[in-house]
Amino acid sequence: MKRSLILCSVIILSFTLSSLISLPAAAAQEQRQRGLQVQVGATSQEAARGSTIRRWAVVIGISRYKYGNQSIEGVRVENLKNAADDAQKFYNFLCSPEGGDFCDPQKGGNAILLKDEQATKAAVEKALTQLKNSHPEDYFVIYIAAHGANIPLFDPKLNISTQVPHFILHDFDPRDVANTAIRMEAFRQLMSQIPARKGMVISDTCHSAGVMLAGRGLYTTTGANVTFINEMSNIHSGVGFISAAGQLEFAQENDELGGVFTYCLLEGLRGNADVNPPDGIITFGEINAYLLNRVPELTQGKQHPYYNTTTLETNKIPLAIVRYPQMEACHNPATCGTMVVRTPDLDGVEVAINGLPLGTFTRNLERTVRLPQGEHTLSFTRGGLRRDLKATVEPGKSKIVEVNLSFSESTEQSLVEPSSRQIDAFLPQDNPPTKEAEKIFKEGVDEFNKQRFEEAIRLFDRAMQVNGSAFANALTFRGRAEQALRRNEQAVRSFSEALKLRPSDFETKTLLAEAKFNAGYNVEEVINDLKEVINRHPNFDFARVVYGDVLLARNQFAAAEQQLRSAIAINPKSPPARLILANTLLYMDSKTKQREAVTEAEKALQLFEELAQKKVSVMKGLKYLSLSHIIFGGARYANEPALAEAHYILGKALTRVVEGETVQAECESSLNLATQGDYLDRARQHLKTALELAQKLGDRRREVLVLSVSAQNYLLKGNLARAIEDGEKALQRAATIPDMKDFPEAHFTLYDAYKSDQKFLKAADYLQSYIASVCSSPANQEACAGYRAELEQLKRLASALRQTR
Repeated sequence: MKRSLILCSVIILSFTLSSLISLPAAAAQEQRQRGLQVQVGATSQEAARGSTIRRWAVVIGISRYKYGNQSIEGVRVENLKNAADDAQKFYNFLCSPEGGDFCDPQKGGNAILLKDEQATKAAVEKALTQLKNSHPEDYFVIYIAAHGANIPLFDPKLNISTQVPHFILHDFDPRDVANTAIRMEAFRQLMSQIPARKGMVISDTCHSAGVMLAGRGLYTTTGANVTFINEMSNIHSGVGFISAAGQLEFAQENDELGGVFTYCLLEGLRGNADVNPPDGIITFGEINAYLLNRVPELTQGKQHPYYNTTTLETNKIPLAIVRYPQMEACHNPATCGTMVVRTPDLDGVEVAINGLPLGTFTRNLERTVRLPQGEHTLSFTRGGLRRDLKATVEPGKSKIVEVNLSFSESTEQSLVEPSSRQIDAFLPQDNPPTKEAEKIFKEGVDEFNKQRFEEAIRLFDRAMQVNGSAFANALTFRGRAEQALRRNEQAVRSFSEALKLRPSDFETKTLLAEAKFNAGYNVEEVINDLKEVINRHPNFDFARVVYGDVLLARNQFAAAEQQLRSAIAINPKSPPARLILANTLLYMDSKTKQREAVTEAEKALQLFEELAQKKVSVMKGLKYLSLSHIIFGGARYANEPALAEAHYILGKALTRVVEGETVQAECESSLNLATQGDYLDRARQHLKTALELAQKLGDRRREVLVLSVSAQNYLLKGNLARAIEDGEKALQRAATIPDMKDFPEAHFTLYDAYKSDQKFLKAADYLQSYIASVCSSPANQEACAGYRAELEQLKRLASALRQTR
């Protein structure tokens, strides 16, 4: 049967909060003082009786699909940008006291999070089935962030094929729909079988990146959304339903905010929807009113949520309870904002705001406080450690504050301006070194900043010897210095030792993951470590940069692009994020993205040049350490290596854009010949600088890469002699590097150059070498069939012209 899909990208949030919320003592006392008896997910009668309610949740978010961005039998499922991240943020809120105090099954709770490869059909069905263990008085939550599609299935009763809406899960295969997708009808039927009689379904549907069909226009994605909204209009009593967008609308995504609907949902639940009246209780009715106003405002009227309830009581059920330390100051909601405090890796952190205790935080806890606009003083204490800082709350917005004990001591002297998305509070070291050891350590840092890495390592070792024991900062610096000297195994050991001393140090954990990848460790292990850091620290851009770099090396270009764009959204001034994104875009089959690669590479070069100038002033009299000193002081992001890479990527991008125009000459060119020439001339200058820097550094690997692109550049300019010269040089240098000795790009350029010069036998030799390098992979067989045919044609031409070696 021919499969044709009418598709919709669907993010379904089925949010139902069930059970008693355990408020900290101060918050509980505050509620009693206000005469309130409230529980998240409980009716007023249940709260008055003090009924025990259990909370159940299944949260699902799928950004990456098993066959994402691939065409299978004419069906192409586009990966999504923000679904998995949105699911993580929503789950974090559910697990907070304000959101209902959900927790995962390992801690005795009933909240399950499934993201990307975890969200297979089997895993999702198993998780949803567990909701059948709920009791009538309980409250359940289901959150599905995924694609949806109308799939034609044969109906034997009607003897015709009908369009059946499905949720498309991670392992979706259009050749096996029954075992890789869930019918939306079955989803609604399951809800009728759940014993819990209270719940919430929220559907964030129809993103413009959807499932695409051969022979059809893009983004035919609203059919499944229409059907699902109609289905959920018949939900049983006690359940509320919200759809992020109307039946024929697309749900909008934003690089800064993520999914706009989920962003607004969380902002409302954190307290910004508490307006009628401002009493610390966010009800279903209030969140609906907030979403109906805020979502259209942020999408320029392109998206309008839809909601439905079956009973008036459902509108009054509390979805969140927000604390007001200064209730009297927030009588006007327009003058208040929200403070979100997180402790991703630490236990026992005592938090106070304006001198009022917020409680003792445990690992991975998130707390939300409603505060009047303006500056507030926060205090964080753990054991004998204390850190104070000031944070400004803006009306109607959330300010995120994250408390960590890691390598960084402050962002005050960071080489790169910190992200505005959150404020970082770094606790001081719990076991500071001796004064003499600290003095020697700082001397080592000074040598590190001057890129005298051997001397820096000697001083870090000496500092630890004088101290009588290792200390984490010296080990982390030593690891980065070892990376700069390409001693990756030694770097892995140094970072690992630092983590043993400070297990909460997510920054060093990211450096360790990078070092392991460079040293050839198991890639899945590296990826899992990076995912864990990103899950706990979603606003830590460098972990996403490293993850994007790993994905690029694995040729997972779309996934790499997503992580790097997320990193840039967090911190637009991140030079490595823009540089690696530029390189990633060059491998994508899109003229637009290849042009964008030039823009990103230019921005990266500008940022690296600004950074090089800033180091001169910032590194003098350094008072506070920040991760930026490690990242940009050694290894590939030290000044000259970073500038060499930036000039190389920009030269490569400018050359590749012209090459793309030449390869697709049968299509109308968007660059005229004069502009192509300008691109190639600009590229030449950057390649020249990159080669000079590589030679100065003795970086033969970089020399090979630059010479190979230089050969391409000369070939496109029609200078065959220089193209052949640089191509031959690239191969000569590559022969001295074990993993580059059969460098395919140079072989291909030389084949092309010699063919253009009508030296067909030489061209055949280089094409033969290219085929030997790249055609062992099954993924390349279609292209390689063409290369083999070309090889035979070259041999025939050489024979006809009686060419000899």
